[in-house]
Amino acid sequence: MDRWAGALYGDPCRECSFAFSTGLDDSLAFIARVPEEFSALLAGANGNERHPDLSWSVGSYVCHVADNLRIWAERLAGSSAGTKIVGAYDENLLATARSYPDVPLAAALWTLGRSCGDWQVAVSGVSREGVVVIHRERGDMDLDDVARGIAHDSFHHQWDIDRILGEPE
Repeated sequence: MDRWAGALYGDPCRECSFAFSTGLDDSLAFIARVPEEFSALLAGANGNERHPDLSWSVGSYVCHVADNLRIWAERLAGSSAGTKIVGAYDENLLATARSYPDVPLAAALWTLGRSCGDWQVAVSGVSREGVVVIHRERGDMDLDDVARGIAHDSFHHQWDIDRILGEPE
């Protein structure tokens, strides 16, 4: 179990109910389905839909999930090339820099698919066991920790989008 995430969000996550005991193969399988599931979920949406309790639109959540996948793919590629230490990033600063609200939903979904593909390629280049990266805030992370974190991020934001669109929780 990812001790960092479980301690931060609860196990299961207090909001979305993601189980941090999810295994590597299940996390990887879930991540592989993200582009298809988000596309199906957002069929008929325009990307600007919002929930009064959330700061981002559905399109912004898609951009964030895509960026998170791409950043972690890049980190894994660096790890396989010998660079282990990674730092945190501020998703709100990235959202501002990329101007998420101005990205059309179709483009965000396209980017999500590309980012997921990059993630799949990067995963194939790292060991399933042992330290993959050393995160400055989270500590040593193996592929299981990394994949579970991305699966949670994707699952959680799918749950956010469900809430925005008024789908059952």
